[in-house]
Amino acid sequence: MDRFVGIPYVEHGRDYAGADCWGLIYLYYRDVLGRPVPSYLAEMQEREFRPRGIGPLVDAEREAHWIEATEPQQGDVVLMRNGRHHNHVGIRLIGGRLLHSDGPGPSRIERLDALHLRNRIVGFYRLA
Repeated sequence: MDRFVGIPYVEHGRDYAGADCWGLIYLYYRDVLGRPVPSYLAEMQEREFRPRGIGPLVDAEREAHWIEATEPQQGDVVLMRNGRHHNHVGIRLIGGRLLHSDGPGPSRIERLDALHLRNRIVGFYRLA
């Protein structure tokens, strides 16, 4: 997990030099699970990406390729909201922890039950 902690937040980033929240999912699924997911770079740039612009992409990806995880496991994607929009994702880790990147700081691991996170969680999803 060390290589995923401390990655600088870079909007549209998809590598270890910098990643946004979906970029972290992209790297983890490619390099740890060996199951690539779309980068969505073109879609984000077409939408003149804003923080809530990822919401429709996350929802579309969830409906097309993911199943809801009723018993969350390590590697499941955690879908979260900011306000009313479902526009942030992270990776569930063992011990009820979350690996995520939401800027402006680098990627980090936090407890899923942390006060600032627990009420934002929409659900847990596993790649079908």
